[in-house]
Amino acid sequence: MSKKGQNKKLKALNAPKTIKVNRKEKVWVVKTRAGPHNAKNSIPLGIILRDYIKIASTIKEAKNILLSNTVKIDGKIKKDYRLGIGLFDTITIEKQKLYYMVILDNKGRLILKDLKEELKEKICKVEHKNALGKKVQITTNDGRTFINNEAKIGDSIKINLPEGKIIKVLKLKEKAIVYITKGSHCSEKGIIKEIISSTIKREKLVKLEQDGIIFETIAKNIIVIGEGKEEIQI
Repeated sequence: MSKKGQNKKLKALNAPKTIKVNRKEKVWVVKTRAGPHNAKNSIPLGIILRDYIKIASTIKEAKNILLSNTVKIDGKIKKDYRLGIGLFDTITIEKQKLYYMVILDNKGRLILKDLKEELKEKICKVEHKNALGKKVQITTNDGRTFINNEAKIGDSIKINLPEGKIIKVLKLKEKAIVYITKGSHCSEKGIIKEIISSTIKREKLVKLEQDGIIFETIAKNIIVIGEGKEEIQI
């Protein structure tokens, strides 16, 4: 008989590089369910509870914790242990007073940053744009959709949590502060000095300044996080 349904198994050796797990000790890891984040750029919530925060020793314990309605992602209670958690998502476990935000390390792996309190705001990058008559629908890197005629692809938006309403549009322009997501400067910040338009053979580039050093990267590798000052401390 033919195989039906999705494959829920994933070997640790084949897990995305963004997941920080011991691939020699574990044979299998949780496979991310289709959701707001790309599987290659997210970590299953069960692995976060077991291997990152370490409040569960097994996935079964992680499931029980999630079923107790104590874990919030971006201000909303989540129960799916296979839910993909990605860049700038916030994790709150109120009973244990644990607060985190997902960021990157210098090798491009997703890690958790400890916070003193629950974040009420978040930055998302605009990745897609569609015309709906006279209105424009934008889609962000975490799968959110908004009707907004101001934001363009490459810009960022600052939203409130858990409502998810737009507070501010952060433009991709000179003097903007950006967070670098790929390359040799991954996880670092810089200030845009110049934007170089794309051509048929070349993607859009940005010149960045960091501590007096100027370097280039493609626009896809950055997220605008403020102008003059960071909107959220990352």
